[in-house]
Amino acid sequence: MLAVEKDTDTSGPDAQLALLLEFVQQELDRLAVISDRMQGPIGELLRSGGDDLPGDIYQVQDIDRVSQVIHDLAKFLKTIVQQVHPEWCIDATYAAENLTMSELALRLRGEKDNSLKEQAPPAVGDCLFL
Repeated sequence: MLAVEKDTDTSGPDAQLALLLEFVQQELDRLAVISDRMQGPIGELLRSGGDDLPGDIYQVQDIDRVSQVIHDLAKFLKTIVQQVHPEWCIDATYAAENLTMSELALRLRGEKDNSLKEQAPPAVGDCLFL
């Protein structure tokens, strides 16, 4: 089941579109927070590099822009969710099959089986070192 579900089953072909969009909005919010947290340590690393930094190091400023875009996309989706009719449903299963992050795909499909995580090899796109 999706993290945003209330008393309604959001898995399968009859998942409420509003709940699915709300879930995506929450995922974006989570990514924005992670991106915001990364900026401090990265800034410290850059400052400790002194004058030895290459000229293109300032492209790291794009992390701040990415963070701002993620925040705005989350706000955009949150506003759209308020306009979606409760009876609008969608099957997100097919779309989730195209994702490379297997954990995210499982959550979007409404599945919550962590027992396979230990047994199955990581999917392409999964981060192995964290």
